[in-house]
Amino acid sequence: MKFIIREVIKSDVPTFHKFATDREVAYFNNTDMMESFESFHKRYEPYFLGQIDNLKIFTICIDEMIIGKMDIIYDLKNRSGEFNIVIGNKNFWGRGYGLKALHVLFRYAFNNLGLNRLSCKVYAFNNRMMNLLRKLKMHVDGVLREAEYVHGRFTDVYIFSILRKEYEGDV
Repeated sequence: MKFIIREVIKSDVPTFHKFATDREVAYFNNTDMMESFESFHKRYEPYFLGQIDNLKIFTICIDEMIIGKMDIIYDLKNRSGEFNIVIGNKNFWGRGYGLKALHVLFRYAFNNLGLNRLSCKVYAFNNRMMNLLRKLKMHVDGVLREAEYVHGRFTDVYIFSILRKEYEGDV
């Protein structure tokens, strides 16, 4: 099986919508399971039209099968970025593909974009994601207490970050 990270293409969006409307995936990402495909797709249009110059969206594949997506929004002036990742195909949860994908993203951010800092926000109940970020030796910068109303209750949001000099990858 070949692990592939590539820039998103328009034909990936239906699969992303399928992930976003899956009950379990939506739970961890607080996505609207009832969102129509048309509404979901419209959010990607500015990206495909080249109207957003500080965002990169990547598709995570095994062979030709899409298993997830990740994105990074970045500020070149301050050399910092914030990322998100979703392994939407639950058959691939817990198999190390999120870790592999983030290593690729980190190298891209530090080497290609020249960033100094990467961060990620995580809901307190998303233990799988917090464990992944800890494996990457990301630092907990802080907790935004009861910052978002998710699934009928207020939840804490953890802010994780890593600096270029802390990353032990191939930078």
